[in-house]
Amino acid sequence: MGRHGLLAHKAAMLVDVASLTDARSTYLLGEFKNLTLRVQEIDIQGNNGIPNYSSKSRESQHYIEDPSEVRAKGCSKQLKSSKEKVISKSSRQCSICGVPGHDKRTCPTLTSR
Repeated sequence: MGRHGLLAHKAAMLVDVASLTDARSTYLLGEFKNLTLRVQEIDIQGNNGIPNYSSKSRESQHYIEDPSEVRAKGCSKQLKSSKEKVISKSSRQCSICGVPGHDKRTCPTLTSR
């Protein structure tokens, strides 16, 4: 990434300078074609005084994995599934009549009075 950024910066500066006139632009286009061919020859010919980094970079690539999930700061309560919620609601007992399934706010004996 660092090499790519450096090369892109240098190329952008060169393009900015060359784009001011037609003669500079034409010359730079020709040089880009020559440079492209010369760079491609490096990989084909092998070690021509210039190291061949293409095979080494593939071997030494390190992959960065996704980080493990972490609960949000301040999230201390255990989240219940819908099944657990139904079970906990059905285990309630009314304090007035003692029947499970409702509490004293919804007790049918109070509403019938």
